[in-house]
Amino acid sequence: MKEYRISMNDEAGALADHCEAIAAADVNILAVVAIGGDSASAVILTDNPDATSGALDDMGANYTVADLKSIKMDHEPGALASFTRGMASSGVNLKSLYIMSIDGGSATIGYTTD
Repeated sequence: MKEYRISMNDEAGALADHCEAIAAADVNILAVVAIGGDSASAVILTDNPDATSGALDDMGANYTVADLKSIKMDHEPGALASFTRGMASSGVNLKSLYIMSIDGGSATIGYTTD
């Protein structure tokens, strides 16, 4: 799976423009987080990386792509803390982290690194 990190203007409709371009390419967005402020960014996961890249390229979007890794862990207090501390102790810098799903006693985490 690929992660698309998009930089955009912090203005009404900026995220909608990107989502519409992806939708027009017949791509489903699986997860998104967007944050505004002095600048705005969105991180999007989709079901079709090639079509997503094409849609973003066609609209002239400013974005980067990273490989999303995943791990399944117990869904219990401290599991995420243990995972993130283990990564840090190994010298791995997390660039992003998602709780992709929770199913009973387990959770699937998606993440990217340097």
